[in-house]
This record gives sequence, C-alpha cells and structure tokens, in this order.
Amino acid sequence: MSDQGLETKEGLRDEAVAWLVRVQSDAATAEDWAALSDWLEGSEARLAAFEEAELIVADLDARKAELAERLPPPQPNVVSFPKRTPAPARRVWIGGAIAASLAVLVGGPALWTASQGQSVTYETRPGETRRIALADGTRITLDGGSKLSVRLGWRKRQVEMGLAQASFDVAKDPSRPFVIGVGDQRVRVVGTEFNIRHDDKSVRVTVRRGVVEVAQRDGQSPVRLTVGQELRHEEGAARSEVRRVAPDGAFAWTQGQLVADNETLGDIVADLNRRFTTPIRIAPQVAGRRFSGVIALEDQDAAVRVLAGYAGLTVDRENGEMVLR
Repeated sequence: MSDQGLETKEGLRDEAVAWLVRVQSDAATAEDWAALSDWLEGSEARLAAFEEAELIVADLDARKAELAERLPPPQPNVVSFPKRTPAPARRVWIGGAIAASLAVLVGGPALWTASQGQSVTYETRPGETRRIALADGTRITLDGGSKLSVRLGWRKRQVEMGLAQASFDVAKDPSRPFVIGVGDQRVRVVGTEFNIRHDDKSVRVTVRRGVVEVAQRDGQSPVRLTVGQELRHEEGAARSEVRRVAPDGAFAWTQGQLVADNETLGDIVADLNRRFTTPIRIAPQVAGRRFSGVIALEDQDAAVRVLAGYAGLTVDRENGEMVLR
C-alpha cells in the first residue's frame, strides 16, 4: 500500500487499521489474506504496527461500556463486540474515524492469530534427544541442550531456533513454505531434509535432500544449497562460506556418533555438551586446535578420553566439570 522507504509510524498505524478492516469484511478473500501476509513481511515496523492495532481492538473492547456512554446508540447495522476476557487497559490515542473502523471488527485478532498458528516450544536437556512429528507431516529430531519454537500457519510454517541442533525432514507443501529463523539467518524450504546447528555465534546448515535457501534476516539475496552442500556463517559477518561435504556426517549425531572433519576442539566440545550432562570445558589456548575423526557418543568418559588422546590433552575434574587442557 505504501512505499516502504517513506513509511512513518502514523502512516503504518493507519495502514494496519485498513488491513484489519479489509480482511474482516464480508467480501474478504484468500487473496486479501495473502496480500496482508506479504505486506507484513515487508518490515518489522509493519508487523509492530499491526500488533498495536490488534491491541487497540482489545483495548476498545475492554472499555466498551465506558465508550458506549459517550456515543449515540448503535444503529442496527453495527455489530456489537463479542464477550471475551477483558485485556489490560492501555493509554492509546486513536482518531475517531479509525476507532469507528476498528469497532466493527469481530474476532479480528483471534482470527489473525489462528491464521499464523499457535506457537509450540520444544526443549531438551543436555543428554536428551527428542523426535517431533508435526501436524503437517514434518519430522524434527532435536539434539540435547536445544530449544526451538514452531508455528504452523495457513500461509507459512515457521520455526525459531535458539542455541540448538536439529535435523529436519520437511513435508512438501508448495503453498506453505517452511521458514526457520536461526541467529541472524533465515532458512526457507518447501520440502527437503537438512540439519541445522546453532552455537553461540555460528550457524551451520547442511542439506541431504532437496534445496534450501539461506539468507540474512535483513532480506539480503539468498544462497541456494543443494544436496551435499553446507553453509557456515559467523553471526554478524557480511558473507557466509559454502562448501561441499558428505552430508551424512552432519546427521551422525542422530545415530549416536560425532563425525568431525577438521573441526576446532571448541566446536567439538560444544557438540559434546549437548549430548552429556556433566559440563565439559576446554582451555582457551587449545580450543582453536583442529580434529578429524569419529567419536562414539554412548559414554561421556570414553568420548572425552578419545578426544583428549587424539589431541594430546589432559583431562581433569574440577567443580563438577571435565576440563580439557
């Protein structure tokens, strides 16, 4: 509706109200909802304005008795507000024309929330893995010490990953792309199998089947990954590294193994800490050393001994931790 580069807070507020009125009219179509989704994806400011408009609706609803005393009796063609739990009152200025438009919306916020899907959070403790079957047929395997949230909306399936590792086998649905927010990256797919690892400041995406698009959240042109490609990104960096790999190595953790291909000891320890309950710490002066090999993940003491033996390190127990130095 507006030129994104010229958007103002007041203009976005009015546009958000117009969108609410448009999608809740009797003449609203699926195309209207699709257009609203496109508009919201244009900027974070648009989404914030729309959410504020929804809060205004709830505020008007909560204050309907007070407002009714100041307004003429409603005409027969005015729809009254449905009964629902009052929302906390907020001090929000709103023009008369906008208030009149919002006052005829029935169930707008609830319907919009339903269209986006309910957010469900999945979390695992260190040493725990979890297999998740989503309602759309997608299968997720979540590594230990990981957390992610899922929304299955009408137009888009959305995942937000915290510090986590997970493998995805996404059910194909061209009408509903599968979008994952991870660090400062956005991963977009239709139907494929891939693994994502998100550590403190790094994101790694490995594709085993299909095609995956990865882009900065700020909308930069995406990188397309195909079978056997892996993207590595350091958060805040302008560019990412894409390389050829044997993709099964990235999924080995789901079978109880850690496969390292010239990985830093710091990254390997981060992986081990997802698998085991006793924290492992590595001395900073050796964390940058690299290691290639396979480590079984059945027993923590054995896994740490293998790593220490290959890298020529000692293992000490201090304050409930295993320390490599």
